Amino acid sequence: MLYVIHALDKKGEMPTRAKHYRDHRLHLDRAEDYNVDVITAGTLIADDGETPCGSVFVIDAGSRDALDRFVKSDPYHAHGVWEHVDIHGYSKKRGTPIVPQR
Repeated sequence: MLYVIHALDKKGEMPTRAKHYRDHRLHLDRAEDYNVDVITAGTLIADDGETPCGSVFVIDAGSRDALDRFVKSDPYHAHGVWEHVDIHGYSKKRGTPIVPQR
């Protein structure tokens, strides 16, 4: 099933975000270890057009439990970068086709 993860950073966490950026990227690269696939992932940007303020992902997960394990093990979650994380099932209607693998 497809899910959207919308994570907003805590104010003042840019140094922590920067410190764990590489580990966060490696975590995304190892998504299959959690029985999930990253369809798309990116940084949310503040109104100034350049400051990171969160993350958004579309994930194809074999189960909600697998998705939760993946999100909770993300270095940004583990090190307190994200203040709030919303997770919703996603039913894609337009755009480039996505063929779920799980």
